[in-house]
Amino acid sequence: MHKELKKLRKRIDKIDKELKKLLEKRAKVAIEIGELKKKNSLPVEDSIREEEVLNKIEDSFTKKAFKEIIKLSKEIQS
Repeated sequence: MHKELKKLRKRIDKIDKELKKLLEKRAKVAIEIGELKKKNSLPVEDSIREEEVLNKIEDSFTKKAFKEIIKLSKEIQS
């Protein structure tokens, strides 16, 4: 059991490494979007866009994670 747990945790570590890279890329783009919104006097919040993103997700775990990602993206755009 211990070996199996260790193997699974290694898989999680690999996935976490990939997620970290992707989240960092996403944050950089979100910052660019925030700058563009400021330049064009657009609001940070875009509820229609948020719904578009969330409606593509069926899994409740992933949807909760994306809600938090969207919230954090809005924070770095402010």
